[in-house]
Amino acid sequence: MQNKTRYHRKIILHKGHLTYGLVSIIAVCICYFYVDRNASFFFNSFRHTDFYNVFFCMQLLSSILEYAVPLVCIYSIVMLFLKRFYYFEVFLFAAVSCLLISRSVVHFLKYLFGRYWTKTFINNNLSLQNNAVYGFNFFHDGKTFESFPSGHSAVIFAVMTVVWIMYPRFRWLSVLCCIVVITGLLGCNFHFPSDIIAGAFIGVIAAYFVLHASQIFPIKLEEHEIKIYKWLKN
Repeated sequence: MQNKTRYHRKIILHKGHLTYGLVSIIAVCICYFYVDRNASFFFNSFRHTDFYNVFFCMQLLSSILEYAVPLVCIYSIVMLFLKRFYYFEVFLFAAVSCLLISRSVVHFLKYLFGRYWTKTFINNNLSLQNNAVYGFNFFHDGKTFESFPSGHSAVIFAVMTVVWIMYPRFRWLSVLCCIVVITGLLGCNFHFPSDIIAGAFIGVIAAYFVLHASQIFPIKLEEHEIKIYKWLKN
């Protein structure tokens, strides 16, 4: 009976992933054909206003999380050595794993899709605002073709999905952080809306993959901590 229940849960979760993926693909397609261009021109008008600096600071949250990865790794190694690897340390390990996986997937997809940017930022990259180019150039590498998907949104959604699942009391914080980064990316006109949607999907799926593979779900937190303690003790 217990095996059947576990199998049933896996099937339900699998269907949920497919549904979420289908909705994300539809949303990306709709934005690509009907929203992205107009949104880019609209948000580009904020670049020469006082709001731009605020938006720029908002999107830096994802970069801060990435810069914190080495420190988290060092902390986790020390705590593992001291045999004090408890639930919070497991959370940090899961968050870093999700971040790195989502970043790797995003890097590959950027090469696969090769999308032009919203605006010229570095090395005279081709863009919609400055060169009137728009679309995908499949299997192209280089800074010019790295708009899709958004790495910033993938990172923030990956980490905040872990927060959402492992610390339900802080779900409001995870939602707030995602909104802050999305607002910053759009306000600075760094990404098209479809870039952000695709990045968010990658981040969420990466988080669920890591948590399921590690069996880290807050169903029986005390039991999980006991298992970690026994493993460290042995």
